[in-house]
Amino acid sequence: MSKGRKRVAAGVVGIAAAVIGVAIAGHVGTDSNGGLKPYGLRETLPGMVSSFGSNARVVKIIVGSSGVYYQVIGSDRRLHIRDYSITQSEIDAGTYGYNRKTDNVVRVPTVAESRSAVLTLGQIDPTVVDSLYSKVGFPRQGSSATLTGRSWFLESGAQPEHRFVAAYDGDGVQRTQSAAPPDPNIATTQATPVTSSNGSKATTTTVYRLTTTITSGSTKPGKLSRATQRLATCITRAQGDVNKIVVCQRKFVP
Repeated sequence: MSKGRKRVAAGVVGIAAAVIGVAIAGHVGTDSNGGLKPYGLRETLPGMVSSFGSNARVVKIIVGSSGVYYQVIGSDRRLHIRDYSITQSEIDAGTYGYNRKTDNVVRVPTVAESRSAVLTLGQIDPTVVDSLYSKVGFPRQGSSATLTGRSWFLESGAQPEHRFVAAYDGDGVQRTQSAAPPDPNIATTQATPVTSSNGSKATTTTVYRLTTTITSGSTKPGKLSRATQRLATCITRAQGDVNKIVVCQRKFVP
């Protein structure tokens, strides 16, 4: 074989290897997840039950476009944080690969987290989020559902002006003006009388006061905390998707 043909053959082999490498990394499409099927409640909830039991108490669940984030208190009375996500990494200049990843963190729960954990994993229907998206007309891509206390909070980049809340089992869907999920630890209940021709009735209205507290551990000058670094990385990968950025802010509090 001539030197020219050898160089051409070597180039073809190099290109083929690069293509195979990208495919192995999961870069098989053009969407934000590189063509990988995003994690959902259906795919991840059984694994959570298997790991921590159906009686594990739920502090928070966030279902996003590319993953599911759990905070549960197990029988060991410790808070188990598990993040099912799709990560992006640069293989070559301008070429990115995508892989499924699961992160696990364990720590002692705060008093507020223990108090808010009123549901168990066994009470969550793995199809509830898809059902809620269908009810409110949200696409799965670009939407998120956050479970705190006994209610889901739904929002979508496709309809940023519309937000909804619903019971944990998918019932009682209604519009909300809140920009964030209600804090299950801060609520006041008041009765509003409603009079009808058949007599008087009372309806119960729950009013939530939303607060956000951000704390930061001490770090050396010029260095960011691990949570801050992960927040910055998550926001970068969101590629301007406002809905994903909001989810990043909830997942990684600096």
